[in-house]
Amino acid sequence: MKILEFIFTNISLRTYTITASIIFTLLYYFIFIFLIKFYSESENENNHNRKKSVHIIIKFFVGLFALLAGIVTQGVIAEIYIFRDWECSLRSACI
Repeated sequence: MKILEFIFTNISLRTYTITASIIFTLLYYFIFIFLIKFYSESENENNHNRKKSVHIIIKFFVGLFALLAGIVTQGVIAEIYIFRDWECSLRSACI
């Protein structure tokens, strides 16, 4: 928690939002592409000359999904950490 506190007290919310969205998007993109390549390898290795690549349409839709997942992830982290209510407990009714 000390690392998150240091990050959120020293950078602006806009900078955090943009940076975290990019980092999480890239992270999700590379994880999804790796999983697609890993599970799409055929057990029949007769086609040695064929490149192991992912089609451009698949990359596009994985990129869109990764962008959406990155934005949601940074939003959830911001909601949990930045916008939490520091002084109110769950039982009290304060704004």
